Amino acid sequence: MLGLGVLLVAGVGLRMCPSPYLQGGQDQGIYVNVGHHIARTGRLRPVDRLLRGAVRGVPQADVLAAYRVQPQPEDSPLVGVREGRWTAGLHIEDARAGRLVPAFFHLMPVWFAMCELDWGFARSTWPLVPFWLLSALALFGLARRLALDSGDPRVRRRAGTIGLVALAGLALHPLDLWISSFTVTENLARASLLAAAWLSLEAGAAERDGRPGARLLAVLGGLCFAAGAFTRGSFVAHAIALALALLLARDEASRSRRALFAALVVGTTLAVVQAVLHSWPYFFSAAANHFHIPRLTPRPAVAVAWTIAAGVALLLADLALRRLSAPLRNWARRSLRVGAGLALALAACVLVQRAWLGGDETGPDQQVLAVLLRHGGPLPLLLGLVGMGLAVRRADAQRLPWVALAAVIVLTAALKSGVRYEFYYARYFVADVVPALTVASACLLGHIIARLEHRHGPRRSALAFAALLLAWLLPPLRLLPREVYWTRDLADDPAELVGIFEHVPEDSLLVFDDRAPGRWRGLLAAPALLSFGKSALAAPPGGHIVEGALKAGTPVFLLSGGWEPADRQLWPSAAHGPWRTRVVARGIYHAPRAETVEGGVPTRIVDGGGPWELQQLDRSVWRSSGAFSLYPGSMFVAATPAGFVTEPLPLPAGARVELRLPAGAPTCEITAALHTDTGPLALASLPREPDGPLLWALPASPLATAALAIAADCGSAFAWRWLSVRPAP
Repeated sequence: MLGLGVLLVAGVGLRMCPSPYLQGGQDQGIYVNVGHHIARTGRLRPVDRLLRGAVRGVPQADVLAAYRVQPQPEDSPLVGVREGRWTAGLHIEDARAGRLVPAFFHLMPVWFAMCELDWGFARSTWPLVPFWLLSALALFGLARRLALDSGDPRVRRRAGTIGLVALAGLALHPLDLWISSFTVTENLARASLLAAAWLSLEAGAAERDGRPGARLLAVLGGLCFAAGAFTRGSFVAHAIALALALLLARDEASRSRRALFAALVVGTTLAVVQAVLHSWPYFFSAAANHFHIPRLTPRPAVAVAWTIAAGVALLLADLALRRLSAPLRNWARRSLRVGAGLALALAACVLVQRAWLGGDETGPDQQVLAVLLRHGGPLPLLLGLVGMGLAVRRADAQRLPWVALAAVIVLTAALKSGVRYEFYYARYFVADVVPALTVASACLLGHIIARLEHRHGPRRSALAFAALLLAWLLPPLRLLPREVYWTRDLADDPAELVGIFEHVPEDSLLVFDDRAPGRWRGLLAAPALLSFGKSALAAPPGGHIVEGALKAGTPVFLLSGGWEPADRQLWPSAAHGPWRTRVVARGIYHAPRAETVEGGVPTRIVDGGGPWELQQLDRSVWRSSGAFSLYPGSMFVAATPAGFVTEPLPLPAGARVELRLPAGAPTCEITAALHTDTGPLALASLPREPDGPLLWALPASPLATAALAIAADCGSAFAWRWLSVRPAP
C-alpha cells in the first residue's frame, strides 16, 4: 500500500497543472470553450447571434454570405446539418436559427463545466487529474489481476509488485504525461478502457470463485467501456472489435461474459445514437478521416435506425451462438487467437521494416511506434511486444478478447503513418497503446523474474529484476523533463483572455485585425463566442457589415495586435477607406508556443502572443473620395444644448452637407455654419425633397479644415440620425 500511495502521489504531482488550453479551432480549445459555454449558459449547443440575424444593423444574408453558407437541396441529408462552417471545430447546424454544433463529443466539456461551476474558470481543466488517477488505479488493478490469474505460483506471489511496476511505467512515461496535461478526450477514454478491462477480469474471477457481485462487476465493466465511446468517436471501433472478440471467445464464466457483452452493446449503441444526434456531422467525418471509411451522409433518423439495428443484431447473435457445439467454440477461440497473433506479427514486421529502412525523425511521414521508440526507449517497446505475444499464446477464454483488442490497438498504431514530429494525430493511438504495452511489459517482467528465481535463486533474480527495471524506466525518466510539443501548441492564461474580452459589451460586434488573420481572428474568435458570449465575426468582415452596424448604433470593437501607438487611430480598409478608432484597452497577451515549422523539431518555447489593443470603431464612415458620414456618439462630434459642433475636418470644396432627421421629428429651425480661423461662415440652404435630408452647400473655393456647426431652435430636445458630407451630384 505504501508503494501504491507513493506512485499515485508522484504521478498526480507531475500532472497537477493541466494546460488551460482555450484556443479556438483545436480539439483541446473547443473542449474547454464549450465547457465554459455550458457552465455560463446551461445550454449544450451554442447559438451565434450574428448568424441568427439578432445583431442590429447586420443583415443575416450578409453574415451567411461571409460564412459561405450554401443552401442545400430539400432532399439532401445535409439539410440543417452541414450548411457551412463557422470556424475550425464548429459546424453550422441551423444557420437561420444560428445554432452551431461542436465537431467533438460533449462528455469531456460537460466535466469541465461541472468543475468550473465549483472551482472557477481558471481551474475548469482540473478533471484531467482525477481522470489520470482513475487510469492509474485501473492499470494497477488490471496488471495485478493478470498476475493473479497466472498459472505460475511464483508470479501470483508477486502480483502486487507487478501492478506497481506497471503503474510506475505509466506514471513516468513522458508521452502519458504529455497526454495527461492536455484537455483531450483520450484522458477519459484511457480510464474507460483500463477500468473496463479490470472490472471484466475481476467479474470472471469472482464467478469462478463463487463470490457474489460477478454480474454487477461485469455490467460496470461494459458501461465503463461504453463511457469511452461516449467520450471519443474512434473508441467505437474498439467497442466493435471487443464485441466481436467476445462473440468468438466463449469462456466458462458465461454469466459475467453475457452481462459484459450486453452492457457493452447497449451502452455503445446509445453512445453512437447520441453522437449522431448531438455531435453531427463529426461522427461520420471522423470515421472517414481516421479510419478511411467512405464518408457517409445519411439523415440522422436513418443513422439512428441502423445503429439500433446493429446493436440488436449483435445481441441476437450472442443468443444464437450459445448453442454452438464444443468443437465450434474451440475453433472460434483458436481463430481469434491466430488473428491476434497475426496482428502482432504484422505490427512487429512493420516496426522492423521502418527501423531497417530508417527515416527522418524530423519529417512528417512517421509512425506511432517510431514515436514510442523515440520517447520511451527500445526496451519497453520490445518487452511490450514480446509480452503481448506471450499473452496471445497463453490467454484463456476470458482474457483472450482483451488480448485481441490490445493486439488490434498495437496493429493500428503500427500502421498509422503521416504523423508529424509533434504527433498531433498520434495521440489517438498513443493514449491506448502506451497502457497496453505497459501492462504487457510488467507481466513479462514478472514471468522473467519467476524463471530466474527458479533457476538461479532469489538473490540473482532480485539483481536481474533491479537491472531490468532500471533499463525499462531510465529512458523515459531521462526524457521526462523534455516537453512534448506539436505544431499548434498554444496555451492561454484564462485571466488574460478575460482581461481582453471583458471590455466588449454584450450587444456589440467584435471583429479582428484582418492584417494578421492567423494571429487573432483564427485563434480568438471561438473563445470570444463560446467562453465569453461575444458576437465575434470569425469570417473576414465586409465593409458593408461594419458600416451597417455603425449606422444602426451597434458598438463595433476591433481586436488588433497593437500596431499603432496613438489612442486615436486610422485603420485602412481596401474597399471603404479608413475606419477611425479609439483605444479602449491595451495589454500583453502571453501564449507559449513551440517554435517549429511543419515537420521540424521544436527546440524551445516562444511567446506566440504579444501586445494587443482593443479599439472601438468610431460612429463615422469615411470614403476614399473624401466623403464621410458622422453619427450621434462619434468622437468627432461635440453636442451642445441646441445642436452640435464637429471637430475641424477636411471639407471638399463645393460639397454638399446632408443632415438626416428621425421620422416624425418635431419641426425645428435648423441652420448650418462653418467655424474657421477667420470666424463663422453661414451655409446656404438647398431645397430638400419631402422626407429627405436637410441640404446645405459648402463654398466653391477650396477650404482648409473647418468645424461644422449645426444649430437648432426647437421647442423640445433636438435629435438627428446622421450627418454626411459628400461631393455635389
